[in-house]
Amino acid sequence: MRSSEAARWMSFTSELTFQTKFSEFRWEARTGGVVITDAYENGHGSAMSRLAGLLTLKKASRGPALDRGEVQRYLSSLMLCPAVLVNHASLEWTAVAESVLRVRDTVDPTGAAVDFEIGLNGEPASCRTIRPRLVGRNAMDTEWVGKGLDFRLWNGMRMAHRLEVSWEVPGAPYCYYRSEVTQCEREAC
Repeated sequence: MRSSEAARWMSFTSELTFQTKFSEFRWEARTGGVVITDAYENGHGSAMSRLAGLLTLKKASRGPALDRGEVQRYLSSLMLCPAVLVNHASLEWTAVAESVLRVRDTVDPTGAAVDFEIGLNGEPASCRTIRPRLVGRNAMDTEWVGKGLDFRLWNGMRMAHRLEVSWEVPGAPYCYYRSEVTQCEREAC
């Protein structure tokens, strides 16, 4: 899946590779000579930015908080890849309130879960969780919200065409990510 983002301070193009049978993804964004990678692969999370692919500018510390945050990102991305709903055997869905479903991966050791608010039209209106946010060198659990917008048919699947993601920081909530899907390819599973 390819998307383009425009924030107040930068715009970039990214590519998301998403596994549908198990919890794993890789997201890479490029702007100027900087490559930003966010991933959950082989049971571990990673986040880093590199200059021209050679010099590491910033790298998140590995550990349980980063792993949990990256699994939460994977789970929240289900509105971008509905094929997971029928292919991922270890996902467990639980109704936690009227029109709210919680999803978790039963084989994931981090305990990550994400709540999806389902709209009247049956589409996920938003997802929320308490996710680790880097503040300096420390991870601070913070409410996190993702909103899927403008659902369209792509490769026979109805999925969000636009996405907005926010940290609900007390007294200073802010949207830090907006994207628009520009291309979606499905590989044989």
